[in-house]
Amino acid sequence: MLLFVGGCADKKQEAPASKPPPVEVLAVRAHQVVPRYEYVGRVESTDEVQVRSRVEGYIDSRNFVEGQLVRQGELLYVIDPKPFVATLENQRANLAQARSALTIAERNYRRGLELVSTGAISQVQMDELTGTFESAQSQVEAMEANVESAQLNLNFTEIRASLTGIIGRNRFTNGSLVGPSSEPLTSIVRMDPIFVNFEVPENRLFAVQEEAERRRQSGQAPVHREVRIKQPNDELYPYPGLIVFVDNQIDPATGSALVRARFPNPERLLVQGQFVRVEISVFSGKDAIKPLIPQASVQEDMQGRFVYVIDDKNIAHKRYLELGQREGELWAVKDGLKAGERLVVNGLQRVTAGKPVTPQNSALDPYKGLKTLKPPQQTSPVEQLREGEVTPEERAESGAAGTDGATELREIDSGMEGGRGPSRDSTDPNRDREPDAYFDGK
Repeated sequence: MLLFVGGCADKKQEAPASKPPPVEVLAVRAHQVVPRYEYVGRVESTDEVQVRSRVEGYIDSRNFVEGQLVRQGELLYVIDPKPFVATLENQRANLAQARSALTIAERNYRRGLELVSTGAISQVQMDELTGTFESAQSQVEAMEANVESAQLNLNFTEIRASLTGIIGRNRFTNGSLVGPSSEPLTSIVRMDPIFVNFEVPENRLFAVQEEAERRRQSGQAPVHREVRIKQPNDELYPYPGLIVFVDNQIDPATGSALVRARFPNPERLLVQGQFVRVEISVFSGKDAIKPLIPQASVQEDMQGRFVYVIDDKNIAHKRYLELGQREGELWAVKDGLKAGERLVVNGLQRVTAGKPVTPQNSALDPYKGLKTLKPPQQTSPVEQLREGEVTPEERAESGAAGTDGATELREIDSGMEGGRGPSRDSTDPNRDREPDAYFDGK
C-alpha cells in the first residue's frame, strides 16, 4: 500500500504545468479623430417679405403662379387704377390753375416795383402785391407735391416683387378690396441661401471659447469647423454650411445660445420651418491624432471602462481608460493608452489580471478603411464659434449700415501703442479714472 501511494505522488509531481491561455491581441494605432457635435436646428429663410397693398382699392388682376419663383421687380398684382388716374388728372389741373395764378401775381408784382419807385402806388399796396406773389408761389409748390403724391399712388397700384424668391399662396381673389390695413396679400421667401438656427449649450460654448484662448496663447492655429446637415435618410446634405451669427447672450430658460448657419440651397431641398439635424465637425490638426481601439476589447465594471494590456513578458494588466467618441467600430482613447501597445481583443474571458497569456495576432484588422479627412476651406466670418473678422461683403449681405468698426478699433489700438491712449474730452467724467488692467485690456 505504501508503495502504491508513493507511486501516485511521483506521478502528480511529474504532471506538466498548465500553459497560459491563448488570446488574440492587437497593436494599438493612432489616427485622426474628428469630434462631432449634433444639434437640432430649424430652417429659416434669409429674407421674407409680406406683400401688402400701399393704397386702398380693388384687385384688378393677379399675375403670378402660387408657389413659383418670382424675380425682383416682377409684377404681382394690379389694383384698379381708374380712381387714381382721375385723382392725378385733378391734381394736374389744380397745378395748372395755380401756375396761371402765379403768372398773374408775378406780373402785378413786377409792375408794382416800377410804380412804387415813382410814387404811383403806396408801400402798403406794394406789400399786398408781394404777399400775393409769394402766396401764389407756395400754392404752386403745394400743387406740385399733390401731383407727385397722386403719381406715387398711381404707381402703387402695380404691386411688384421686392426680392427674388418663392412666392406663397394668394389670400385675396380678384375684386377684393385691399389696403394698407388689410392682411398680407401673399409672402415671398428667399430660399437660396438659407439659414438654419440651432441652440448650443452654454457649457459647450464656454469650452469652445476656452479652447480658442488656449490655442491662441500657445501659438497654435485655430481649429476649423465643418457644418453639415443630416438628412432624414441619414445622408449628409451635399453643401456644407458656414456659421454666420452667434447670439450675444444665453437664454436663461434653456441655458443655451442661438447660433445661425448659412447653407447654399440651389435645389430648394431645405424649406422654411423644417427641422433638421446639424452636425459640426471640429478639425484641430495634430491634437486630433488619438489612439483607436476596438469596442469589443473594452469592458466595464464599477470603477469604469478598462482593457487588458499585454506587456513584453506577455503578462496581462488591467488598465482603466478615459474614452472619447466612437468612430464606427473603434473607440477613441483620450487618456490611459498609447499607440503601439498591445491589448486583448478576443478571449477576454480567459484573461486574469497579472497572469501570463499566450498572445496571438488577431486575424481581423479594424483599422482597415480609415480615412484622413481634410478641414473645410471656408472659414466662418464671426468670432468665438467664428474665425476672422466680418468682411464688408458679409456686412452688406446682413443689411448692417455703416462701417464694421474695425477702423475705429485700429485707431484706438494705434493710439495705445504710441503711448497716447484714446483722446478724452475735458468734460468726460471718466478722464481722471485710474486705468483698469482687465477691462482696458479687453
